[in-house]
Amino acid sequence: MRRLRKAERRRIVLLALLVPAVVAVFASCAEAEDSRLMDEDASASLPEASAPDADVLPEANVVDGGCDASEPDCVSEVISCDEAAWCPVPTTVSTRFLLTSVWGSSPTDVWAAGSGGSIVHWDGAAWKETPTGVKNTFRAIWGSGPNDVWAVAMTDVIMHSTGYANGAASWELVAPATSPEIASAAQAIWGTSAGDVRIGVRARNTSVPGRGYVYFDQYTLHTEADGGIRWDAVEGEGDVLGFWGSSPTDLWLVADNGDRKPWEKGQTLHGVADRGVFTWTKVDSQSTVALLSIWGSSADDIWAVGNAGTMRRMKKGATRWEIIASPTKQTLRGVWGTAADDVWAVGESGTILHFDGTSWKPSVAALPLGKKPDLYGVWGSSKNDVWIVGDGVSLHYTGPKPGARGGRK
Repeated sequence: MRRLRKAERRRIVLLALLVPAVVAVFASCAEAEDSRLMDEDASASLPEASAPDADVLPEANVVDGGCDASEPDCVSEVISCDEAAWCPVPTTVSTRFLLTSVWGSSPTDVWAAGSGGSIVHWDGAAWKETPTGVKNTFRAIWGSGPNDVWAVAMTDVIMHSTGYANGAASWELVAPATSPEIASAAQAIWGTSAGDVRIGVRARNTSVPGRGYVYFDQYTLHTEADGGIRWDAVEGEGDVLGFWGSSPTDLWLVADNGDRKPWEKGQTLHGVADRGVFTWTKVDSQSTVALLSIWGSSADDIWAVGNAGTMRRMKKGATRWEIIASPTKQTLRGVWGTAADDVWAVGESGTILHFDGTSWKPSVAALPLGKKPDLYGVWGSSKNDVWIVGDGVSLHYTGPKPGARGGRK
């Protein structure tokens, strides 16, 4: 919402003094200005979109979407999909919700998950909603294939689907990793097969008989002899935000351990497995802010991105992450690519960046008038089929277009 002019603020104060009921209205509107990401209470609900204040007078530089055209995060000119590298695709998800994560097994089997219990599926023609029966925010979605898909919200809200078939899909709550009383946010998921699945969570100290309180920040899937499952806790004190691995025995993670050790907000760890047991080693990220996403083209070339536009790169033989000059100060929330010279990073205020093997350059999406949406996740089936999801939006890249602004060449 734009700032009110001094005269407008004075008029609102006078109205509030004359009509006490107005105070309640403004209090209600203030309460509605909540984060789009739901809290850990599964019963929480997201605010409805509020109507514009009839007493707020328009200004010449305010566009129809309600933002100041002079601000860099405001779309004041609508361009067509022919002019932009990225084109918006309707998802049927309420604009009150956001999509936080995207993953797929093919161009016609793509999943996106987000707040309000939303999970949608792309079949190659349209996004379709798949009911989950919960209202939590799903923070990550991943699968080992079209018939094995996972979505996580909390350590006690973990859902599984056998895939999309005959125009529908069903989701079921599986065995929780923790009880509701000690549940924490599940923020990342990764695996290599249906039997090798790992969840990254907000670290929580738990009482362990004979050991006192121990921090756990991951849970791994274990299949019982009777076909049932359980989740085995993995010790760690960082709030895990992302995984990337080159194989079942080589895994990286980014975590925020700032609550416990302020100098470890940009924590990165490298895990190497021997007989199924990982040994984790801290690697200096040279970052004082949280790194929110990680991806690599190979074990020898890995990227991590995060707050304030932070970019880091790990190459073969390095003992710490390389500091990469970033073209933005906007928080970057997702990174993904197809090769060392084809990497995408996305973030707040509609930020889309592409790395061509030499430098990072901005890319453009065809967005409606108004404030640019925050973008959270990126994934593709190939270099010419890439999806971005975010604050009430999904964007599709289908390859270079003649004359498009900011596309991959």
